[in-house]
Amino acid sequence: MISQAIKGPDQPRAQWYWKSNSDPWSTNEGNEEWTKYSDTESAIIEEAFNQKNTTKLAELDNYSINLHDSIQISKSDPNKQRQIKRVLTSRNESQGLREERFFLTPELSKTFTDEWDNEAYIFLSQWKKDKELSDAEIVQKAANGIIIEGEKLGQHCASSLGQLPVTSSSSDGHCCEESEMSSGAMEHLGDR
Repeated sequence: MISQAIKGPDQPRAQWYWKSNSDPWSTNEGNEEWTKYSDTESAIIEEAFNQKNTTKLAELDNYSINLHDSIQISKSDPNKQRQIKRVLTSRNESQGLREERFFLTPELSKTFTDEWDNEAYIFLSQWKKDKELSDAEIVQKAANGIIIEGEKLGQHCASSLGQLPVTSSSSDGHCCEESEMSSGAMEHLGDR
């Protein structure tokens, strides 16, 4: 996924589709219906496609993707299979609105709201003081918390975030350096 973030603006982008006909094995090309995978699912499939291993498998929440045979296999019923395909599009073609932005996101289990601004600052300051942690350790713990919450929401970007390097605090107290931001973390969170 990170490799897609580094590509230039003129580089093609891969979009993956699954055959959504009522009969997915029909050879009647006039009635073929293809449905896009979500951006996250497409990125997971593309990552597996670009790996140099010979298995060429991608794991989604409810499906296994066999890239060697170009099929999607249901995890609950391996007999339910559908064809998949990869289409390269230019960045300009893929700049349309992402469908998943129109769906309501699941409610988070815990949040800090505006009324907590001062209390949150006091809480975090006291927590940092009691734990005697460096800024890098705090960022790592925060990343671990994000990973846990992300996994609860079933988001693949949580594991990608866990692979980003954590640098030590700079002299001005900022811990998130440009290297972390340029690695594509923001793209995983939906700013494409």
